[in-house]
Amino acid sequence: MAGPEVDVAPSARSLTEQVYDHLLELILNAELRPGSMVLEPSLASYFGVSKTPVREALRMLTHDGWVVTIPRKGYLIKPLQLADVSEVFGLRMMIEPALFAEAARQASADSIAKLRAQVERQSDESASVPESLQAAREFHLLGAAISRNRRAGEVVSGLLHEIRRLHHLMPEISEHISSAEEVKAHAEILAAVERHDPDAAAERMREHLVEVSQVLVAQYAGIQVG
Repeated sequence: MAGPEVDVAPSARSLTEQVYDHLLELILNAELRPGSMVLEPSLASYFGVSKTPVREALRMLTHDGWVVTIPRKGYLIKPLQLADVSEVFGLRMMIEPALFAEAARQASADSIAKLRAQVERQSDESASVPESLQAAREFHLLGAAISRNRRAGEVVSGLLHEIRRLHHLMPEISEHISSAEEVKAHAEILAAVERHDPDAAAERMREHLVEVSQVLVAQYAGIQVG
């Protein structure tokens, strides 16, 4: 099977960055599953590049916590445990209610319209599951962006990557993203932001994350990937 096209011509993005992006997509889409081994020569052949950008991309993915180096063997796609899922939501509950409280204080008419557009995309019955997932992700990222806390937004982005991978590992949970409960929660958070009510925005976000974590953890309980 041929790998994705990697542009070897000089560009703003180096070969290493392109290989990193492609590898991360394979991990997030669960095409490289937790606990699987990957080797530099095989990946270099897959991408049609030398081993150097592959090695550097794997080094970056190791730094970011997506792969683990196994000396003299290769690289292991980091296993995903139930505790990891719980930690992801624990961190989100520490960060996102505060971000959406600040978003409620900072929100302009334009930013509120952008949030509303994502809720409408998520609730669109004609949208595919990936489209609904992307809309839900964008809703959470927009809240961070509106709060004007770039570093916290980067943390949230990384945590949402883990949730995206979880949806691909357990496709049976993906329909929850467009469920009435999920859309209602986002609509209520949006309403609090639109009213510029930071306390309500924070509380509804906290309740929403508790609800989602209970669904995902319940589905994942007893399952060990990797």
